[in-house]
Amino acid sequence: MKDLKLILEECDRHLERLLYSKRKIESWGNIESDLFEDPDKVETLDSFIFRFSKLQDSMGEKLFPSLLEFLGEEVRNKPFIDILNRLEKLELIPSAEKWKELRELRNLLTHTYPWQRKELIELIKRALSLSEDLTNIYMNLKEFLKNRLG
Repeated sequence: MKDLKLILEECDRHLERLLYSKRKIESWGNIESDLFEDPDKVETLDSFIFRFSKLQDSMGEKLFPSLLEFLGEEVRNKPFIDILNRLEKLELIPSAEKWKELRELRNLLTHTYPWQRKELIELIKRALSLSEDLTNIYMNLKEFLKNRLG
């Protein structure tokens, strides 16, 4: 249980910083390529992308397996897709496909070069929208654990 609490604290930190940078980005209005000329805005975009990725990493690598272990499930040596499918079957995540979509977006964001501004802007817009799904998945898992842990 101690591990789960530490994992939740880590995820909370990533989520808090993700939402902070998201609010800043949304306050700018339209996201256009000229914002790459402003170092402060670039820093905020980088922070958003980093936290979007880190929250997913912490959830996928730590929270998901620890949650299933807490529930008495065997997760060692299981492929990640089996972990996702089990979480979906237990109705702890909306769908394995939704998680794969979030993961694919994360990979695209981290592997798109800064000079690919048009593609990067479209990916950031998509991530801003899908960050709500990521937030909801995490908050639902956190609430589930809170109810179970007391």
